[in-house]
Amino acid sequence: METTVINFQDFKKKFKKTQIGPIDLEIKAGKITALCGRSGSGKSVILNSIIGAIKKYKGNIFFNSVNRRKRRSYLQNSLFGFYTQMDFSLYDISAYSFLKLICLSFNIEKNKIKEEIEYWMTYFGLWEERNKKVKNFSWGMKNRMNLIMCFIKRAEIIILDEPGANLDSYWRNKIKNLLKEHKKMGKTVIITAHNIDEIWDIIDDYIILEEGQKIFQGSQKELNIYNKYKLFLDKKFSVEKFKDFLKEKNIKSFRYNEDENSIVFATNSLKEINWIFLYFIGLANPILNLVKLPINMESINKAIEDNQNNKTKIKS
Repeated sequence: METTVINFQDFKKKFKKTQIGPIDLEIKAGKITALCGRSGSGKSVILNSIIGAIKKYKGNIFFNSVNRRKRRSYLQNSLFGFYTQMDFSLYDISAYSFLKLICLSFNIEKNKIKEEIEYWMTYFGLWEERNKKVKNFSWGMKNRMNLIMCFIKRAEIIILDEPGANLDSYWRNKIKNLLKEHKKMGKTVIITAHNIDEIWDIIDDYIILEEGQKIFQGSQKELNIYNKYKLFLDKKFSVEKFKDFLKEKNIKSFRYNEDENSIVFATNSLKEINWIFLYFIGLANPILNLVKLPINMESINKAIEDNQNNKTKIKS
């Protein structure tokens, strides 16, 4: 049975010109949940309310059934490891000394502090830089320091707000593998990401926000998001016959671009792509290129729209 670790009930937060909510949402224990939405949709408000940075709101937030409004609810903060993009420009101190202070503030046992710092600085490629002043680090190095601060307390709930910013693909992949490891350990992960395309395959649940409202919450399967590809052909072909073929194979088809002689289709199976290759081999029509399109908010909103249309068809 799935356990709810965080629960928002009729949550509202009003600002001068905008309002977030009312929102009801649940975060399941041991899952990787993506909080998605365009800029200004309310993602940061939700995250800051979870960690207690926003204290004034209407409605209720529960952690393991403990109301955030209770006097001793601050004890729940020990559950969280939080990543945000902290600048270290004012800290005239070595990276090692800074992390030592952080460990003490997290109540990490003193006899384990050195071991933890060395482990995480090595993992994020900063051990050789441990004696350098953190204020002089590059943005990429500072982001890795922020990631160390998030993971070093080995919290039960990991919250990451755009963790891949200012990091190259190598480090973004390292983060992805780390999240997979935490999921195996039964940890709960909440993440916002600009490059959702890079982590979509490890996400269990999605919460989609738009203009302060929740427009979707559900599993990867329920969202029914799929990989889109653009196929470029050498010769003109019968688009309608090809779309009929795709329909037979249960492959979604999208727009055809006559100028490019390209067509977009969607599938989550490499086997289905082989069917497409065989189709055009049979027509002696060479495939010039196959490009995987990114999974972004446009494709997520399209999946939500398709789901709503399908529900409407079933009802009618």
